[in-house]
Amino acid sequence: MSQSARDPYVYPGTNVLINLKDLRDQADLNRFEADAVAVDLIDLKQNPITGPFDIRRLRETHRRIFGKVYSWAGELRKDIGLMAKNRSGFVVAYGPSQNIPGALVGVFAALKAESDLRGLDADAMAKRLAYYYGELDAIHAFRDGNSRTLRAFTTDLAESAGHRLDWSRAAQTAEDRQRLYHARDLAVMRGDLSELAAIIRVTLGG
Repeated sequence: MSQSARDPYVYPGTNVLINLKDLRDQADLNRFEADAVAVDLIDLKQNPITGPFDIRRLRETHRRIFGKVYSWAGELRKDIGLMAKNRSGFVVAYGPSQNIPGALVGVFAALKAESDLRGLDADAMAKRLAYYYGELDAIHAFRDGNSRTLRAFTTDLAESAGHRLDWSRAAQTAEDRQRLYHARDLAVMRGDLSELAAIIRVTLGG
């Protein structure tokens, strides 16, 4: 978020996201969110989203995961400008909110032109999936929950193309998770997909 703008998604004077339980303590919100999301991720696997891989499906994925926690679940980030965080030894900046709709249209048009990545072997799949993950991560369509949404979305995308993607393979240890964060940040800030593609290749197995 730009430094001059007030974040409309948080309670005034705090960094706590406005939530359906009206929890004002970050630790309480973290516990509530973790419990609700865990249940909804199971439900998402049991009752998967269908239809084309497009903006609607991305938004529905977010809504299905976070709908019990935030009223804005499934809504594209707006009125917040740039977002940034300090991680991986540098500032990771995400695109301005006003550019999100148009940027998503471009990404999903490109994905459709590649037949939603169908017909690729595991090595090629890892590289192209890393590209689209990086593009969607850079857009950062939602105020929060982008990582969990993208993991679910890309898992479905890979499955539709004939591959089983298991993100748990990339998060077995704290070191693994840090490596994934760093790989994603390199993709967003430097356009370097090599580490992310290598991690995704591991998640594909085989």
